[in-house]
Amino acid sequence: MEKSLTPVTGDERASFIGEQYVSQVRTFGALGYTPSRICDVLGLRGKEKTALTLRMSIPGDAYHDAYRNGKALGEYNVDAELAKKAEKGDVEAIETLETRKKERAVKDLRNQLFGV
Repeated sequence: MEKSLTPVTGDERASFIGEQYVSQVRTFGALGYTPSRICDVLGLRGKEKTALTLRMSIPGDAYHDAYRNGKALGEYNVDAELAKKAEKGDVEAIETLETRKKERAVKDLRNQLFGV
């Protein structure tokens, strides 16, 4: 008996995983982990890894939102600590904070224009 291969759409691949990892994805996003590293830490393989990676790339998906929210929160936490040090006169913190602001402006513009 021959098995025929049928194409699987992105939506079907994304359905291989529920939403049980949303809070963990947010936490790992805050730590700056890549989607692939998040899957590795969660111990996901095969279809589940593909599904989670795919869902993190789909705007509006719970995993995409959690990942972006986590990344933004992680950046905020670093900036907040730098701002505290800068207020106390730490010159290196002031310079680092300014560099991060410029880099963020470029990243935001690149994301707005190209979705990257």
